[in-house]
Amino acid sequence: MFQLLIVDDEWFAVEGIKSGVDWSGLGITAIYEAFNVDQAKLQLAQTEVDVILCDIEMPGQSGIELAEWARESFPSVPIIFLTCHADFAYAQKAIHLGSFDYLLKPVDFDVLKMTVSKALDQQLEAKRDKQQNEIYQKYFKMWESNKTVLYERFWQDLMWQRIVPLPSHIERALAANDMPVKAGYSVLPLLISLEKWEKPFSMRDEEVMEYAVRKTAEELLLQNEPGQVIRDGNGVLFALFFDEGTKEHARSFDQIKKRCQAYIEACSVYLYCKVSCYIGEWSSLSALSQSYNALIQMELNNVTASQAVLFYKEQTLSSKEVQLPAFFEWAELLEQAKDDQLQKIASDMFDKLGTDAGIKGETLTIIYHGLLQTVYYVLQKRGVPAHAVLGNGVTLDSATATKSLVHLRAWTMRLIEAVCDHFSSIEKESTIVEKVKRLIETHLFDEMSRESLAASVHINPAYLSRLFRKESGMSLSDYMIQQKMKKVNELLLNSGETVSNIAKMFHYTNFSHFSKLYRKYYGLNPQEYRKQFSKNQ
Repeated sequence: MFQLLIVDDEWFAVEGIKSGVDWSGLGITAIYEAFNVDQAKLQLAQTEVDVILCDIEMPGQSGIELAEWARESFPSVPIIFLTCHADFAYAQKAIHLGSFDYLLKPVDFDVLKMTVSKALDQQLEAKRDKQQNEIYQKYFKMWESNKTVLYERFWQDLMWQRIVPLPSHIERALAANDMPVKAGYSVLPLLISLEKWEKPFSMRDEEVMEYAVRKTAEELLLQNEPGQVIRDGNGVLFALFFDEGTKEHARSFDQIKKRCQAYIEACSVYLYCKVSCYIGEWSSLSALSQSYNALIQMELNNVTASQAVLFYKEQTLSSKEVQLPAFFEWAELLEQAKDDQLQKIASDMFDKLGTDAGIKGETLTIIYHGLLQTVYYVLQKRGVPAHAVLGNGVTLDSATATKSLVHLRAWTMRLIEAVCDHFSSIEKESTIVEKVKRLIETHLFDEMSRESLAASVHINPAYLSRLFRKESGMSLSDYMIQQKMKKVNELLLNSGETVSNIAKMFHYTNFSHFSKLYRKYYGLNPQEYRKQFSKNQ
């Protein structure tokens, strides 16, 4: 575990030190000898030594001179000096060189053992500090490279109130994530709604285009001014404008509107998609969650305008009076079938509404439709027919459900329970990704597509793509190709079919493309691989 170097010009002194102490009891597994300074330097250059025991008076160069050299070349190795003379000048020089201790000969072996033990403890602590620092530096570099992800997570947590919206909590979160904003900043949220792709894209191309939509927003909306473009926890794109809050906001709403119009035009012409921009109001960090939820609801309520620039402040007063729950957070909990957690959130909401003397029937109607719209959104996203859930004793009669706060509470609890129970039963049978993998493996010789697989498990194709990548770590298309190539390889090795026939079995009409795909996975083209490894050759 530890290694010791003894430096003394007297052979008997070295042997006495070696045999006079139970060095193995200190964890010392190797002892090296040097009878002059040159030999000691050679040992230190060739061996990793933890402690040096060094005589001071030696012919030629002294132990002090060795210590001066070691201080420059091996500053972390402690040196314990041994000498026959209690010369203060020697002791003073040893202390100046940073020696660990200074012992007089003949040395008391118990004292020597204790001194070396202390030096080893110091070395062990130094090694631990070095390891901890290396680990810290490793993760610090990882943290630096993932700042964008950390920034995005901060805003998601703030929007969904996973960060308590109080200045002290926000300040701690800002410091923990090294955010480029301060607690006193104002933020203007702008929701970017990707409404429709104007031309069909493959799954991979769609991901690339979504990235382009995001980068274009950074260029045309932020224009190198303070701000960030992020996605919320549900993948909705937001541009956040920052302002220090010490003066009039640097960007007027007219300027932002013009940028939005240019951005909408660019997306249509160059990125083949229709987008709309929903512009909120300047708010403090503690109030950002309210602005975020307002824009989410504003997007959900818009069923007529397309490729439009819409302002929250231009909504009618009546729609602003109702403070809606964070239905997108409810949607996430519904998808995860977290019945108890969502029931608790709903119960707390109704308790709070029960203390409001000014509550109106209009408020109940808006909450009713907001929740129902959230449920439809989740069911559609998961590919579940509404009648499969809402037909199980959950009435859709608005007049009945909104008759009173008690009625709406009871209806909400039944609805949450019905949806969560349905999703729980689905998850118990089998996960969607596992079903899709089995479908792929059992239909390798059939023509398959994302759409046909999604239809087989009754979910949206885009949702299947995202879910498959999240659960398996690779894209759906890559997995399909991988499984086909495994089967191709099996046929090449164990059958007499020609390579061209095997390609046709898997519906590859372009033989060159087939060979390239195979080479990607096995490093050789099919003919080369069969020639080298086939049992039938």
